[in-house]
Amino acid sequence: MNETSTFTESLETRHSRWTFLSNAFGLLCSTLIGAIQGFTLFYYEAVVGLNATLVAIAMFLFLVYNAVNDPIFGFLIDRNLRFTRKWGRRFPWIVIGIVPWVFSVFLLFSVPNTIDGSTNPGAAFGWLLLSLALLDTFGTLVNINYKTIQIEKFRTEYERNRFTKYYAPLDILAIILGMLLPPLFTDMIPGDARASYSMMAAILAVIALIFGILSLPGNREDKIMIDRHYSPESVKRMNFFKAFKEAIKTKSFVVWFIFGICNGIWIALVVTNMLYITTFVLQVGGDMFLVILGLNLVGTLISIPIWLRYIRKTNNNKKAFVVAGLLSCVATFPLTFFQGLIDIIIMAFILGLAQGGLNSYIYTIVGPSVTEDVIVKMGKNQKGVLLGISAMLLRLVAYIDEVIIAVVHDTTGFIAGNDTYADMLAAVTLAGGDINLVLIGIRLIQGVIPGVVLLIGVLVFWKFFPITQEKLLSNKAKMLELGF
Repeated sequence: MNETSTFTESLETRHSRWTFLSNAFGLLCSTLIGAIQGFTLFYYEAVVGLNATLVAIAMFLFLVYNAVNDPIFGFLIDRNLRFTRKWGRRFPWIVIGIVPWVFSVFLLFSVPNTIDGSTNPGAAFGWLLLSLALLDTFGTLVNINYKTIQIEKFRTEYERNRFTKYYAPLDILAIILGMLLPPLFTDMIPGDARASYSMMAAILAVIALIFGILSLPGNREDKIMIDRHYSPESVKRMNFFKAFKEAIKTKSFVVWFIFGICNGIWIALVVTNMLYITTFVLQVGGDMFLVILGLNLVGTLISIPIWLRYIRKTNNNKKAFVVAGLLSCVATFPLTFFQGLIDIIIMAFILGLAQGGLNSYIYTIVGPSVTEDVIVKMGKNQKGVLLGISAMLLRLVAYIDEVIIAVVHDTTGFIAGNDTYADMLAAVTLAGGDINLVLIGIRLIQGVIPGVVLLIGVLVFWKFFPITQEKLLSNKAKMLELGF
């Protein structure tokens, strides 16, 4: 079947509104936990006292483990087991993994008071590495199955656009809860930052678990989905190494992977570094951190309906995606050059308006089309292993943002273990450094550096992404023929 296929999709769905909404609640759980992890570097460097370079090394070792963990889980869950006919191929694993997953994020921020990163870096390093390993093991078990269910449950562009109406706003809500609630709790126990962070993680872990439970009805696999797992083509399997080879030979997958690297670094730098901006550059409390990111997310939320109308009007996923990406780049660069609190608040809001497009398109519209493109090429319905391979490759480079921060901090004279401007000024001065150089480094991490990284990803996507609207429909027709 070629790209000129006349295949058209239905504008109906068998899924209820509650199914769409319930499934989207799983995103709240996942994004909330991911957002909490954004405080890892600040917590271990500024609160526990572990050098940023050691944090980066721990992240690298964890990601090596993760690189093995993700594809193995993906490969193993792409098979039918005894419970599959009754409960489905994906749903049981979500139920099994969700409780230990949310508990692991509590452990990550519960370094015992007896462990001090400056005097006992080995113990702090080990706690960080072990906590991340547990968090990823159960997170992988839940997330690969959750993402696979979305692709298998919401199969048409109509369903995916409709799902985005629920998914994108809840994504913003999850980020709001994950990035804005923690500052409310990090000072809840005066004089004890560690206990405060531990309490913060516990409270947000409980909230994440509630959302995870609410997502279970939307993650149930119905009879149609289960029967599809037993179709003649679906039971055929390709070994992991062959599937990996086929994936990295597919142009759409490689381009999507490159963009995913750049997008992940962009998000991590802008979000993580904002805590350094408010603490050391603006010298304001957690309430202003809440205001800045809050208005950024309000801008994103406001823009989502506009971006969804835009992609329907253009009927060109690639074009809409590139426009959203370029506008996000343009809005990111000025974050380095703000002069005061009002400036950065306005800039953050404008960035939110721009990034609403990427929030709307990445996970529910463009991403699934890449998975389907590889599936059609392989002729094997192994979405789980593909998502595992994607996660593996992205995890291998995910530590780049920590490396960037560590390099900039070490180059500009940032001294770990100082969580206020006054303490940092005293430490830098005592070491013979220049506090202004430290602040310039923090500013560069907020705007220019992430802006350049995202621009690279968008340009690669614009130049090389091969999935046209005709190719997209052709792939869907082929998926239907194969019973996938």
